[in-house]
Amino acid sequence: MITNCILMYAALISNFSVGITPNIEDMQQITHCQNNLPINTLQYSTLLVNNFEEKNIDTAVKVMFCESRMKSNAYRWQAKDSGLFQIIPKTWGWVKEKYNIPYWDYPIGNNYAQFIPKYNIKVAALLVQNMHTRSNYWKPWNSSKWCWGDDKTFENIWRSEQY
Repeated sequence: MITNCILMYAALISNFSVGITPNIEDMQQITHCQNNLPINTLQYSTLLVNNFEEKNIDTAVKVMFCESRMKSNAYRWQAKDSGLFQIIPKTWGWVKEKYNIPYWDYPIGNNYAQFIPKYNIKVAALLVQNMHTRSNYWKPWNSSKWCWGDDKTFENIWRSEQY
């Protein structure tokens, strides 16, 4: 259901940007998705669709929630985990060596690269799909797998935290 909602919302945004307005069925689907996904999930739908293979979108959403509660400015001082996917500087640098992304802590506008969803999601997608021999490599986030690894546990956690 998560993947379907993300794909549908990204398509609606794309259609809306070219002047196609949603119909009543679309609006009902949006309401259903908003009631069945953590708050703030849908705002990242286009970035998720543009960066992750469809088979990885469900897990990407769960990891983003479990790591940062969908807060792009999330930061943990101990390891300097940053952004939606809580990526550490060393891992960011490893991806930077192979792909054209800004350096971790590179100032862009009034923010840093790791806190900008476009770059944080891209780095996570590259780690999951391109840096290893298989295209669903979620090992960098094993420490939070207790939260995202089981559908029912994940749903119970995010629902209990919604306000």
